[in-house]
Order: sequence, then structure tokens, then C-alpha cells
Amino acid sequence: MLLRASNRERFPRGLDKPRAINSVKDSLTAPQSVDFGYIQGAWRRIEAMRSSEADPVEPPTLSELEEGLGEAILKCDLFAKNWRNRIYRIQLARGGFVLGKQLVMGTKRLLLIEFVPGKTIEILAWTSEDVVPACELAGKILARLAAARTESIGPMPIEMINRDLDIAPWRLSFREKKILQMALERLAAAEVRIGHVYYDFKPANLIYQNNDSLFLVDAPDIWWRGVHLWDFACFRSSMRRHSWRINLRRPYDRHRRRIIRQSLVAFQQGYLTSFSNRYPEPPLFALAVRLFELQRNAVLTTMQDAKVTLAREKMPIARGKRLGNPLANRLTLPLLEIERRWLFQQLARELP
Repeated sequence: MLLRASNRERFPRGLDKPRAINSVKDSLTAPQSVDFGYIQGAWRRIEAMRSSEADPVEPPTLSELEEGLGEAILKCDLFAKNWRNRIYRIQLARGGFVLGKQLVMGTKRLLLIEFVPGKTIEILAWTSEDVVPACELAGKILARLAAARTESIGPMPIEMINRDLDIAPWRLSFREKKILQMALERLAAAEVRIGHVYYDFKPANLIYQNNDSLFLVDAPDIWWRGVHLWDFACFRSSMRRHSWRINLRRPYDRHRRRIIRQSLVAFQQGYLTSFSNRYPEPPLFALAVRLFELQRNAVLTTMQDAKVTLAREKMPIARGKRLGNPLANRLTLPLLEIERRWLFQQLARELP
């Protein structure tokens, strides 16, 4: 199946609606839905990885692409791929480029994405002071997304989150278990916004352009639902990892570290000042964010551990680095362990 979509949301100063999606040929298979159980979702992905064939779907033909785009194409090159997706760089006959994202697991769906010039916030974090206004804008936009997508405001789904954390591939100490239990008990009184979350709201998926525009890229193929604060925690934890990497690679670059700290402050201020009624309320906000950062750490640990295991078992999916660099996967696990311990320390500090 082919799908043409402007897979971006552009936010100059106000919140614009995403462009309409037009399907070609048959209708799309409905995306999977995950409610709150993000670690459970990671385990389901692992099962899909285990059953994955080496290359189960044929690449799109030029005629299919031309039919979907409604115009002539000069060439289509494979740009990148992993176990779930192939990314194509498509050159149009009239000039310009389109990116094509093919979901190779159980569907021939293809998203044709308008090419957007600019730099991701991830790149800006390493190279430019523009990362500060970019992060402030990202915070404001995330707040508007949360307000627009709020289905309800209600108690934190503590039982669901606790069940999800129970299946994380961790070995928690007695002290860590106690800290987690105290945090969950404390957050049971928190009121939160619940609805559709973007799920992967991170610096690598945000393109900053012209000093006042931001584009969301990489459409999720799963319908994620949960507490909107998950997206806030996702962005902040991703930026923190970039900060740690910069510290390791540029230990004497104090200016860059200061810029990253300023960008994190700008992101949080942009987010918080956009709400007249904040959920959860300030006394529980920081603790709730730490909990979701911990849950995201568990998701990443689950996926990285599976990649290492599948490579060790020499599963077909591990061929050709479809699961990423094997050495990098192994090195990431101890780093995630360090982050987990650090997050538990932060949870303990946020508790009364």
C-alpha cells in the first residue's frame, strides 16, 4: 500500500493543524494501540523482532511511487534501514526531494514525507546556541499538543504503571524497591492529563527552522495513549543523555555544557508557562517526571537487552546490522544501568 502524507506538524507561532492524509489504493491497516504499558509494548516489539524475516517486504517501485505522488521521479535510493523500517530518499523530476518511510513488518505501507530543510535539536545541541530558543519553542509546542489532545484529567494510573515496571529486565535493590513504592504511593494523589501521546518526542525528531518554526518528523506507527507528561520526560531525558555524551567527548567544553543547561531550563519554562492550570500540581510535578523518565529507561533497557540477545543467538534479524551496531548495543546497557541508578537517587530526593 502507498500513503502520501505531509508527515509533519509545523508550528511557527500558533498551533497549525497537520495536513490531511490521502490514501492510495486500499485503506491502511489500523495502527496498534498501547495504553500506559510502554514496557509491555517493548516486549511485543521484541516478539515481532524474533519472528521477523531478513527482508519480508519488497522495496517500492518507481511506478508505485509516481502513482502515489502524482508526479515523475528521477530516482529512489535507500537511505537507511533497521528491523522495522526502510527510509528512501526520492528525487523528484521537478526538483526537490521526498523521504519515504516503509514499514517492513507485516505491511507494505509507505509514508511519503515532505523534505524539510533545517537542523534537528539533536544537532543543535552539539553545534549551536540556537538550541536554547529551539528547546523553548519545543516546550511551548508540547504544551499546546497536550492541551489539544487531553481526553481527561484524572488520577495517575499508578497500578498500570506499577504492573508495567514489574516486567522490566531489572534487578532492583531493596532500597530501590522501597523508593519506587514510596514514589508510587505519593503520586497516587496526583491529577494528570491523559490522552494520545506522541511517544517519541525527542530532539532527533524535531527540526528547527528559520528561528521560529519547528517540525515534528517520524510518524509513530503505534497509537500510544497515556499521561501527557510522558512526552515531557522523553524530551528531557534525551537531552540529558546528549549532555552526558558531550561531557564525555568534550570534557573541557564548559561553554557547551552551559548552553545545554540553559536549553533544558528554557524547555521546561516554555512548557510550564503555557499552562494556566498545571497537572500535576507543582509539589508532585518533578516526582512524576522522574517516574516517567524511569519508565522510559526501562523501555530502552528492554529493547537494548533484546538486541544484544538476538545478536548472540544469531537470529536472522541481526544480520546486516539491522539492529544497529552490535558493539554500541552492548556498551549502551551499562550506561542505561548508570542512568537507572541516578534516576532512583533523584526519585529519593524528590520524596518528602
